[in-house]
Amino acid sequence: MEQHVIQSSCRQETKAVLDCACGTVQHLYMLSELGYRVHGSDFSASMLSVASKNLENCRKNIPLRHCDFRYLEQAFAEQFDAVVCLTTSLPHLHTDEDLVTALRSMKDRLRTHGVLVLIQGTTPYTLSLPPIEVVVNREDFCRIFVKEHDNQFQTIHVLDLYHSKERLESSQYDIVYKIILDDDYGRLLTEAGFGNIQIYGDYDRSPYCEESRRLIVVAQRAE
Repeated sequence: MEQHVIQSSCRQETKAVLDCACGTVQHLYMLSELGYRVHGSDFSASMLSVASKNLENCRKNIPLRHCDFRYLEQAFAEQFDAVVCLTTSLPHLHTDEDLVTALRSMKDRLRTHGVLVLIQGTTPYTLSLPPIEVVVNREDFCRIFVKEHDNQFQTIHVLDLYHSKERLESSQYDIVYKIILDDDYGRLLTEAGFGNIQIYGDYDRSPYCEESRRLIVVAQRAE
């Protein structure tokens, strides 16, 4: 699904793509299979360790670098035709100052007229949903989200339940996202030096509205 919005957002001559929050490389693998020349980076060393094993298992040779996406210049001297930051990664930053720093860093890694793609699952609609969500429900494992939010942040209390003969235990941790919506992105991206900012409500590039379940941003580096 993400591949559709990335392909349709990038120019025909797009070849080199940086995923600056690559996680365990699901999207990097997808982009590589589509024929793009890809690089990946992530702030989490443990994620990159899993990513390296996943690439080895699928026999992919994709460069990975350990890097905070606020300071991509510390790991990358080259520029790219597109930079992607997916799956609600940017809202892990909690201040406008950090967000603009990150967006400028992404802009600086783009060639002139290069494209930035941001995807998140936080919208007015998803914030209105019931606070308890079962996101994984297997015979041996369940993951439950308990969500709460104010005007600035959404906190997701994650409960993992292991229930098999081999493993019977639970763990709990929190994820805190800054709530960034369409007007916020317009303001932050403009301040960071982007233009031609387009906001969509789903992977088919349908218009963003109050009922949208995703917020997808496509912006272009200005000259």
